[in-house]
Amino acid sequence: MRCPHCQSETVVKNGTRRLHDNQIVQYYRCRRCAHTFNERTGTPMARLRTPSTVVEYALNSRSEGMGVRATGRVYHKSHATILRWEARLARQGEAWSPPAPEGSEVTLEGDELYPRVGENLPPL
Repeated sequence: MRCPHCQSETVVKNGTRRLHDNQIVQYYRCRRCAHTFNERTGTPMARLRTPSTVVEYALNSRSEGMGVRATGRVYHKSHATILRWEARLARQGEAWSPPAPEGSEVTLEGDELYPRVGENLPPL
């Protein structure tokens, strides 16, 4: 493991802490710069106050087609909070999706959702 502040490999374990959702997080200390950090540092889950399971379920609901406001109502969070979680995860996209090999083509497929509002009209 490398220190996120100085990129040094002289990192030692510095205890564990139990979060609000009873999840245990390992903390580390860099011997070179003396910064402390945990295993979530640099990930979309860093500095979140909401239990990670709630964030996971809410984002899964969104990916299955549930609306932003509906997701907020179900998980008792603001729709703005749900959108912030999505933006936070989107910024980490490069780390989650490796680049395509050179000279090859990549096809992305997306699922579309057409909510019905008002009259049920045929597609144009």
